[in-house]
Amino acid sequence: MPHRPVRPTAALVALALLASGTAALVAPAASTPSSGAAPDSFTRVDVDTAVSGAAFTVVGEVFPGEQNIITSGYGALAGGAPVGGGTVQVYRPGRDLWTWSRTTVVDADDQLVFPNRVTVADVNGDGLNDLIVPSGWFFEPDGPAKRPQGALTWWENRGLDTKGAPRAFVRHDVAPSQQASFHGVDLVDLDGDGIRDLVTTSEAGRAAHMQDDDTVTLQYLRGRADHSFESPRTLATGSGGSHPVVHDVDGDGRQDIVSAQYFGIANDELDKASFMWFERVGDSTGPLSEADFEKHTIATMGKAGHGFGIMPVPDLRAPGTTSWVGVNHQNRCFMEMIGRPGQFPAEAVMEFTPGDDVREPWAISVLSVPENPSADPMDCDDAFRDGAGTIHPSDEITSRPSPGQAGPGVFGHGDVDGDGDTDLLVSGDGDRRLFWIERVDASTTRLHTLTAPGEEFGQSGGAVVADLNGDGTNELVFSSFDKNTLALWTSRPGTPVTDPPAPRPKAATKTRATVKFAPRKRVATVRVKVTSRRADASRVDGRVRVRVMHGKKTVRTVLVKVSPRGVAVVKVPRKALRRKGVYRVVVRYTGSVTHKASRDTARFRVKRRA
Repeated sequence: MPHRPVRPTAALVALALLASGTAALVAPAASTPSSGAAPDSFTRVDVDTAVSGAAFTVVGEVFPGEQNIITSGYGALAGGAPVGGGTVQVYRPGRDLWTWSRTTVVDADDQLVFPNRVTVADVNGDGLNDLIVPSGWFFEPDGPAKRPQGALTWWENRGLDTKGAPRAFVRHDVAPSQQASFHGVDLVDLDGDGIRDLVTTSEAGRAAHMQDDDTVTLQYLRGRADHSFESPRTLATGSGGSHPVVHDVDGDGRQDIVSAQYFGIANDELDKASFMWFERVGDSTGPLSEADFEKHTIATMGKAGHGFGIMPVPDLRAPGTTSWVGVNHQNRCFMEMIGRPGQFPAEAVMEFTPGDDVREPWAISVLSVPENPSADPMDCDDAFRDGAGTIHPSDEITSRPSPGQAGPGVFGHGDVDGDGDTDLLVSGDGDRRLFWIERVDASTTRLHTLTAPGEEFGQSGGAVVADLNGDGTNELVFSSFDKNTLALWTSRPGTPVTDPPAPRPKAATKTRATVKFAPRKRVATVRVKVTSRRADASRVDGRVRVRVMHGKKTVRTVLVKVSPRGVAVVKVPRKALRRKGVYRVVVRYTGSVTHKASRDTARFRVKRRA
């Protein structure tokens, strides 16, 4: 979504058009003293500071026995719009939390526009988890310049080679060249035929300054026995959100769908559902359609704000229970700036509790109340609203007061403070801070700021709570679009952790290049020799990207395989080397550890016109 990025987040460009509404959120009981990790006991560790347009992050086992981090990046932007393909990379753990190696799965040449939140799952049943990648940019008006840029793909994991290096992933196109975008996908047997399907939402925000031209379609792609998928089938038109969750809501043994909706809610539709669930009805035994689902409102936009995400959280209130937690996506300071203060709910993390009839709207309570709440949670500091400072002076989640920004963003759950219960982890998104919500007791929660005073990590994806190194203590993982950075926070109560210096290669890699012109051939052969490749084998996963340049002009760029002897061969049109002088060869390594040595440069000389 990234991003704004949706990150589904970006959509708030249309905030200025919102109509009035009345908030109806209930704060939880007053806070009581708590135990566990204090907010200042977390130490930040940067995993990668060069993820262009860092977007979504998830954690899962990609390579056997490893706890891997998977991050998507939006890549280069111009005027807020993508100018090429994005990336997806997998990070492999090293000797400690400060040591990671990167394997590139999707690079810019694969032309996936805005790869979003990856789903880690074994698609083909070979025992290795694959990566399902939804992608697409949601803001692009119709017209002659509009181009298909949404897609659903999955990338087959072929495991490790005999030396322990990842083999190249294999791309499978499921729904290529779609006009709309996809942000999240669930792999689950929705129709009960014993074969897993894909459940997703197709979204198009179209013109960013308009709210009434959006298209939203809840879809499923029926799975086949050969692990392929049929074309998308519509389950709901005009309803659904970026990250649908498949769950049996009413306990009848059949799969329902729960969703939070941002796009497709017009300015005056305050009574329209922004949080909803779709009940499976009927007795269909074949492919599902809209007739097989009935929509029910959990909360409306006027009561809860624009929906951004919702998920079941186990054990939040008590062991064995399930709580439905969601986030809206608001900007109360911007609303105040345009003369409409208090007309929509403030930025909030909420719990939705069904009543006796689960088909009726659910009760709403706010979980994101800090220890020192503002006297008026809807108020915005005048100086902050008028541009003084980048972080709101209060402890409340508060988006920066500008169009295109809102908060909160993505969230996750797990034991954050090490006291054995379930807490929540939250991206401020439009608020440049990160937060966590402590479960104090069965009825009380408390909002804490994770980032250090003055620290900014805005428009973050991730919010993953996971034990990355198997020491029994969870780490907290985020990726910031603002900072192009993937980072984790580790908790060592009472024991400050010093971040060691970034690892360096054991031996410098020296790249050499030669050129050969064969008689009467239209192409020349550039031979690149990485002489000390074995000194740091983790830097190469079998492919390198070679760019041949003359001055500032690129004459050839290609992704090529590296031989066992560390040689890459590039064919260059003879006419591209027609100028005499020194040519530069820039080699970038995929699968590299994240330090500057992941790029090498060599030179060769053309002594006469080719």
